[in-house]
Amino acid sequence: MHGGNNKYVNSVNPECPLVSIVIPTYNSEKTLSLTLESIKRQTYKNIEVIIVDNYSTDGTVKIAEKYNARVIQTSGGLLWARYLGHLHAKGEVELLLDSDQILEHTAIERGVKMVRRGYDALILEETSYKPRTLVQWLFYIDRRHVFRIKDLHPLHGVLLARMYRYEILNKTFKRIREKLPLEIMLKLVSQDHALIYLEAWTYSEKLGIISNAIYHVEPESLKQVVRKFYRYGITEMNLTQYYPELSKKKIPRKPGLHPDSLASIMLWTIKAIAYTLGRIKTL
Repeated sequence: MHGGNNKYVNSVNPECPLVSIVIPTYNSEKTLSLTLESIKRQTYKNIEVIIVDNYSTDGTVKIAEKYNARVIQTSGGLLWARYLGHLHAKGEVELLLDSDQILEHTAIERGVKMVRRGYDALILEETSYKPRTLVQWLFYIDRRHVFRIKDLHPLHGVLLARMYRYEILNKTFKRIREKLPLEIMLKLVSQDHALIYLEAWTYSEKLGIISNAIYHVEPESLKQVVRKFYRYGITEMNLTQYYPELSKKKIPRKPGLHPDSLASIMLWTIKAIAYTLGRIKTL
């Protein structure tokens, strides 16, 4: 599915390659308009948007259609949705975005320039979008903390790439399909980005960071955080049986007496407890 229109676009203007943005959704109407509006306002215009929707029952699909996004529906989880979106993507560059993320208006333009300079994968620096509650401020501090550390290794650090050169992402998904049973790939929700980044790293370490690129709409309450990561734990689907290296990841924050470090460890502990309880339920 890749190649035809993309080759035409690039032959006309090699300075302006098509960027495919793949966004999984499920009942995402509360935040999707913010995400798609931020794409519409990008200084870089050669973009296609692919929404991979898990049969939402709210206004998600109507919002996507309002912004002229291509909608593909599937009953698969996050990893499958990203893979399915990749199969339909025509761009030389792909961005794996979430429906609760808002792009800074020059983020795509800056990312394309970095890809043209030779980068194969790019981390988009994130911050929280208008934090109000205590939990949202914990996320804000945590994101500031991990980007200050800037550990880019897929097993040593926390940062994850979201923008890839097509060839690298294609090799990555082929490798994942070879290693993971279809049942797990179809239903996996947890660690999808970590898995993609880990495999992409084996093909290329030409990695960069787009600074100040994404605003993330965070959960408002502790209850929402616990429910989210409990669900992640339930849906891990024995991923570590096939990727044991992911189970050996360290506490992904550097402990210390700095207030940011303490807040970051606090948030990680909350998420880890909820995630572990979800894993225990599946045993």
